[in-house]
Amino acid sequence: MGFERRIKDGRSLHIAHVERTDAAEMVAYVNRVCGESDYLTSGPSEFEITVADEEKFIDGLDGGRFNFMLKGVVNGEIVSLCQIASRRNRPRIRHLGEFGITVARSHWGLGVGRAMCLAMLDVARQVGVTKVDLRVREDNVNAIRLYESLGFRREGMAARALQIGDRYFSDLLMGKCLD
Repeated sequence: MGFERRIKDGRSLHIAHVERTDAAEMVAYVNRVCGESDYLTSGPSEFEITVADEEKFIDGLDGGRFNFMLKGVVNGEIVSLCQIASRRNRPRIRHLGEFGITVARSHWGLGVGRAMCLAMLDVARQVGVTKVDLRVREDNVNAIRLYESLGFRREGMAARALQIGDRYFSDLLMGKCLD
């Protein structure tokens, strides 16, 4: 599986499932982006996953049958990761997919997030996910605008979902039905 999308600066974005051989680059990427944005659940130096842990995580993705992670690559470098996590062992909720995404600051505003979301929605449909849920910090206006443009709807709020120093931030809960 692979998607090619042209981003706004004319370069090609290659989107594919992550592989075990991506583990070291993924750990380095996540450590970098955690220091680029306060909108993420981990801050600088807080992502304490080793390459071996990441390899185990990738091995546990069950070949993309229910849980999958996509990488966005520009010029051979990972610039985005997105994931759908489903609870395949619980029949009443196995249709739900929990979505998360990161985009490197160097690629903000280039359409990478939109391309990754569209690819994620395509793959989610293929694996039988019929509803995608996400959480986004309530003041992340650009992300909320993107999700709404893709058909996600506001479904609620989670108060004090994130704490940075002595400040708390709420998460907006959003969802999209795929059928």
